[in-house]
This record gives sequence, C-alpha cells and structure tokens, in this order.
Amino acid sequence: MKSMSFQSLNRPVTIQLRPFGETSTVQRAGAMKRARSASVAKSRPEVAGVYPTSISALLRSDELRNRFDPDAPDQLAVVRSTTSDSVRRAFAPATGASTRVQIIVTPCAIVDGVRSADVEYARSKFGARIISEGSEGKLLLRVDTLVQLEALMDGLRQRDVGAVSPNFLRFRVRGTPSQPRRTWAHGMIGVRDAWELTRGDPSISVAILDEGVDTAHPCLKPAIIAERDFIGGGGNSAMPDGDDAHGTACAGIVVSRGKRYPGIAPDCSLIAARIGMSDGSKYGWVFDDFATADAIDWCWKQGAAALSNSWGGDVPSDSISRALGRARTQGRSGLGSVVCIAAGNDQDRTDFPGRLPDFVTVGASNWNDERKTHKSSDGEPWGSNFGPTLTLLAPGVAIATTDISGARGYASGDFTTTFNGTSAATPHVAAAAALMLSVRPDLTAAQVRRLLVETADPIGGQTGWTRELGHGRLNVAAAVRAAAALARKSTKRA
Repeated sequence: MKSMSFQSLNRPVTIQLRPFGETSTVQRAGAMKRARSASVAKSRPEVAGVYPTSISALLRSDELRNRFDPDAPDQLAVVRSTTSDSVRRAFAPATGASTRVQIIVTPCAIVDGVRSADVEYARSKFGARIISEGSEGKLLLRVDTLVQLEALMDGLRQRDVGAVSPNFLRFRVRGTPSQPRRTWAHGMIGVRDAWELTRGDPSISVAILDEGVDTAHPCLKPAIIAERDFIGGGGNSAMPDGDDAHGTACAGIVVSRGKRYPGIAPDCSLIAARIGMSDGSKYGWVFDDFATADAIDWCWKQGAAALSNSWGGDVPSDSISRALGRARTQGRSGLGSVVCIAAGNDQDRTDFPGRLPDFVTVGASNWNDERKTHKSSDGEPWGSNFGPTLTLLAPGVAIATTDISGARGYASGDFTTTFNGTSAATPHVAAAAALMLSVRPDLTAAQVRRLLVETADPIGGQTGWTRELGHGRLNVAAAVRAAAALARKSTKRA
C-alpha cells in the first residue's frame, strides 16, 4: 500500500507510505555535528545520522504487542510524507516531514462517539475486533491489513461517528543535552519574586505526560498524588526505563522540593503519566496515539490544573486533539485545565499538537533573552519551532532540574544542569499556571492563558505578537501578581 487517506479536524489527509523494515531508519537532526565537549555528562555518542526502530522493541510492551501481528510485518508501514495541500499548510512543517520523528501506521483505528450498531458494522463488514477500550468512549479497533483499515475508517466516517483516525506509533529522537552551565532561568523569569506571594498549593496539581517520571526521587516523591503507565505495562507506576530521564527532568522544573535546584511551584502536587518508552535503541522513544489520548483524559479526570506536554510530531490525530480539547474545556469541573504544549526543536513550523489553536504552545529562549535558534548566542545546534499558534517563550537551554536518582539518567547524581529544548520550556509555563491557580483557583483556563500572554516580557525589540516570539518570554512574577490582583478585585466587589 503506497498511500492512505483519512480525515483530521474535518480536513482531508493523504499520507504516502513505504514498507516497514526491521532496520528502518530516520534522520537525526544535527547528527553530523559532534558533541562540543566531553564534559557533557552521559552525552550519547554521535551516530551516522540514523537510529534503528524494530518490531522487537514494540513487542516489549504489553500495551503495544496487540497492535499488529509480529509474524506479519507487512501490516505496518512508515509515513513518508503528507500530500494533502490543505493539511500541509495547516499541519506539516514548512520543509516537509520532521527529521526527528518517524511515524508508523498500524492496522488499528481509534474511534470515539460510536454506537453499538457502528461496532457491529465494523465487525461484520471488515472483521474488526476491539483490542482496547479507553475512557470517554474511545475504542481501538484492529483489522488484518492497511487496505482494510482505510476502508473501515471511510465506512465509519460515513456513519457519522464522533471521530476515527489511524493509530500511529511515533518514534521520536532524543535531543542532545546542553553543556553544564550556572543556573539562570529562575532569575530571568522572576521566580523568587513570585514566591513572595506563593510557592504553590498542594490542591493544585500539574500532570507530566512523558516517558516516565522517577516517582521515587527524594525531591519528587512528596509531591506525587497519582501515577500510571499507559504504554509499558507498569500499571500504577510511572517509573521510566533505563536512562529515560526526560520526564523526570520535566517534573523537577515544576515541583522539585530540593533546596539546591527547586521547582518553580514546589508546594504544588504532581500527576505522572507515562506515555512513552524506549524504542529499543539508546537514541529514541516510541509513543502510541491511543495510549496518549487515554492518558490525557485520565490526567484531567484526576484533577490536573495544568497538563505539561513535552512531546509531539508530524501527522495530526483526532483522538489526541479531542482529548486535549476535553482537558481544556472539561477539566477542573468545567473551569478547564491549562494545556501547555512544546512547539518542537526543528526551527520549523510547530509540531502537532502544538499546531492546534487555543492551547498554550511554548517555544524556547536562552540566558541572553533570545529566541533559541541555530544562530543564537548559546551556540547549540537546534532551534525553537514557530508558527501561528505560538503563545510565548520560556527558558529552554542548560536548565537545572531533577535527574533519575543514582547513576541512571543524564548525570551520575540526582540532578542535571544540561536539560534543554522546548521540552524544558514547557514545564516552566505549566508551573507558572500552577502558581497562578494557587492564588486564584477559580480562574478558567482561558483566563490563565490570557494573563500569561498579557504579562509576558517582550524580547528582541518586539512590539506585539510574532510567529517567532509569540507574545514574548514568560514572566512568572508578573503572571502571579496579575492573578492575585484579580483575586483582590473579586474580594472588593463582594
């Protein structure tokens, strides 16, 4: 099968496919650039521009093992490109498919908003069987071939189901860490000034959706109120594999209770949802769309005030889009959870789901208050993505935060000072939202987003929103003061 067509956000999408091979490869951004310093703790070796993705890696997961027949690898295909012009303009990176992500199509469809008659139609006409049931009416249906999958999606769409989309496996390349540097981010965004008003409230929680969190870390464990593994079979544990320290680093930026490297909202609570796992190599992770969508719904139902999403890439998914929309509109008993999404690190158009409107899409800045680009003064060979949905920037270079305890992770201790990317920037904004809601818990998600925008500091001489800088760089102190001022006005009116 050379192509597949489906609908996403009521737009036609056509993806070009190639066969999935046991050693299929994807370009790694910056692969030909050597690490600038051997002092970067545990920096992985440079490889020849590729990393492997294999069926055996998928079989390690109880959640992923039922997505296809391991004896029939022709059930899988790799997305080469998106050919629909309207979708390319709306979703695709300006220069084509991301070099940091590889999308695998499985013979599975995610559907929601279906009636029992629709399920019977899928079973009788296409031989579809339910292999997983999620919350909010989500079902994962599997057929035998990709040709059947395309026909199934078309048939269900004509029956006016809520949504139907392919279930993609997304293989994502890990970024290269920064060089160690003296801590700088808290001072630039006014964290200590914000702490004069609040260090957070335990009733306000932030969800980290990532490749696991070291929930036994001494600086994170006291903050944990809920955790769950949606992809690796870990049940009610979100602990990561091996050196997968990305989620632990994101969590520490928000709620670390360490004295040397505290989080921005250290007195708030943490919800950990594991949605990614190692792809079997040392260089990448794998995400599953159905698992990711179900984790999003679980997080807002757990009461998360903010969701921090440092992941994404390429082809849109209605199941993920709809779950994020439910979080934004139904979270916190209808006030809405603040959904923060990383823009991506390709210096290109924002990644999905950061391309979706009305969320908080976050780009990265550096210690010289510049947007992070290939040519910014920090010298790192990556750039923050940009586009019409970019909301604001936040610190994303050489960030000090928690690491997996002990020898695993980015460094040999419990902390790292080398975390970077829009992955690092996004939890800064989620933490700011948590502090704002700590002083004014009745704010809606839309109000929090508006205050983040209105209090952002202009950088680079900007006089208004731009597609490269958004509304400016995060100012935590100003945002928390603005939220507190709204609370005082409300009290006076009462």
